[in-house]
Amino acid sequence: MSERFCYRCGISENEGGPLIGGLCQVCFRKENPVLLIEDEINTELCQNCGSYKVKGTWVDPKTYNLEGLIFEVADNALIENLILDERVKEVKIIPKEELEEIEEVPVGTAYVSFEPVKWHTEYFPAIINYEVEVKARVHKMQREPHHEKKEVTVYVRQTVCPRCQKFLGGYFEAILQVRAEDRVLTKEEKDEISKLVEEKVDEIMKRDRMGFIQDTVEKEEGIDFYMGSTSAARKLAQAIRDKYGGSISEAYQLIGQDRMTSKEVYRTSVSVRIPKFRKGDIVKDKKGNIYRVEDVNGKGLLLRNLSTHKNEHKDWKSVKRDEIDTVEHERVEAMATSLTPREVQFMDMNSYETFELEKPEFEVKEGEIYRLIRVKGKYYIEGKKPHC
Repeated sequence: MSERFCYRCGISENEGGPLIGGLCQVCFRKENPVLLIEDEINTELCQNCGSYKVKGTWVDPKTYNLEGLIFEVADNALIENLILDERVKEVKIIPKEELEEIEEVPVGTAYVSFEPVKWHTEYFPAIINYEVEVKARVHKMQREPHHEKKEVTVYVRQTVCPRCQKFLGGYFEAILQVRAEDRVLTKEEKDEISKLVEEKVDEIMKRDRMGFIQDTVEKEEGIDFYMGSTSAARKLAQAIRDKYGGSISEAYQLIGQDRMTSKEVYRTSVSVRIPKFRKGDIVKDKKGNIYRVEDVNGKGLLLRNLSTHKNEHKDWKSVKRDEIDTVEHERVEAMATSLTPREVQFMDMNSYETFELEKPEFEVKEGEIYRLIRVKGKYYIEGKKPHC
């Protein structure tokens, strides 16, 4: 059998083989470069929020330190634009130190490292020069893997992402309206709800970049939050209801037509109405039982029965079923003037009128002043007046 020679350099197969497609080992690697990445790459970051594109989708950065952010954006652009020979089926990004130690490479695998060698980040466009290095094997007859290096320049330019364009343009998709049933929100409630909304928005925006608050408007009856997305408004409404209870409703307003699709565009108003009840309210049920509200939350009411002085929890279905509602009442301070086994005599501290009440289960002491509730002429002991 006659000896074969490399058709490119003429070396014999005994010296430079085995031949691969008529090429010696060295010429095969030269004629089949693996590292095909462009010399220059252009990428962008948002000058307002620092976001950048990952696989075509805008994402928030991992760091807001400017130099760290620029390198984060440039590294991502380099990886996304990494082009290798089509025979490479598996790519592993590793540190340069590890790459130097690798000698054996499986067929179809490439090990890639890159590191910045020169850069400036003081002004835009920021420029970072990388050295990209690869070891790869694309043919089973290769005795040595490809080992290639290339310098790549990444330009990082500033732009404004679509979210910030909308935010700066005053865009909002929905209005979250927070109200209370049959009353206005107190300042304390407004402050609590605003804090809750701010905390939840931070969580929502990790998954919904349009979940921003465009504006917050305090009104006498409640608060309106102008939201970048309807989904975010719905999630916030649910969070408020989970904490305070209440109901959620939606209304829609036609605001125009989409230029691209010709579909009608609607703005959504998401309304969450928290219950009228507040801690300390005096309420009654359909049977005439009188309670003091101890707590209000998303699950229902914690009530203190002013006849038995025992706490009862009622979920919102029970509240509706038992027709629990606020009741007109008067708060009175009265002194316990005498005790019998079954009754306590009290004296109203304003009118000095005396009257008897059934002795409660808790201890009552003569000479102490107690807080009483009067509903339709009937007295209930609320508790002992705290010492100032």
